[in-house]
Amino acid sequence: MSLKTLFKSGIMLDFYFIKNNKSAFISMLIWPYMTLGLILGMGMIFGSSKSFVQNVGMPVNPITYFIASTIAAMVSLDVMWGVGGSVLHHRWAGTLPYMILAPNRTSVTLVFTYIPRYLLSAGTQLAEFAPLILLAEGVSNGLLKIGVMVLAVTIGMLPILGFSALFTSFLLSIKEETNVLGWLNPLILLFSGAFYPAYLLPGWARLISRVLPSTYTIELARLSAVMGSPNLRRVTFLIGILAAMSIVYNAFSGIFVEVGERKAMREGAI
Repeated sequence: MSLKTLFKSGIMLDFYFIKNNKSAFISMLIWPYMTLGLILGMGMIFGSSKSFVQNVGMPVNPITYFIASTIAAMVSLDVMWGVGGSVLHHRWAGTLPYMILAPNRTSVTLVFTYIPRYLLSAGTQLAEFAPLILLAEGVSNGLLKIGVMVLAVTIGMLPILGFSALFTSFLLSIKEETNVLGWLNPLILLFSGAFYPAYLLPGWARLISRVLPSTYTIELARLSAVMGSPNLRRVTFLIGILAAMSIVYNAFSGIFVEVGERKAMREGAI
């Protein structure tokens, strides 16, 4: 089975899912604005836009800043559920043994069938928020910031896919993973700085944040909000880190997923 076939199967799966689940598609459109509204609403309760600019220390539009945070956080969370959580779905459907016995490695199957869904989700969110960004920042400056956000969710996807595949190796070896995935995802977002800047976390938490690819994805997306012109040095630095993480995480994911498969079959977890 070629990678092209896996990618095509992912497209068809998403197409028929949307076609047969209109409510799920509508919720996918509404959810980003609900999340942004919650974040901005909580911010307005505890402060104002002026105090936010003062705390950040730079002239930044809070709306653009939190749009970037929302997009990066949601796509990172979506990858964890889309790749790691799919193990649970396959187990429920009884198709997990067939996926493991398929010609391609399980990590490759999970990643390539999921990529179309990621592109659809990230593209939809960017398209939804684009008018609001252009309204808040102006056309020329807004297009620049949207471009950096597109770069962030595209480059940031690569290491997060490998990281999620590594996490899948752990899920394969246990008999029940819903609680693990449910409480671990919010912790990952917390350590990544999605809710609170990572550089303000305690020292031990900053050590954890440095090995999470979502930390740099969120930072790169937020960089679009705090810059008036492209800070190419910082952008290049973050892209370099994400590229290096992509190589490391994706290289190890295949090895550890295979180990997880063998352990799951030995212990009867499948």
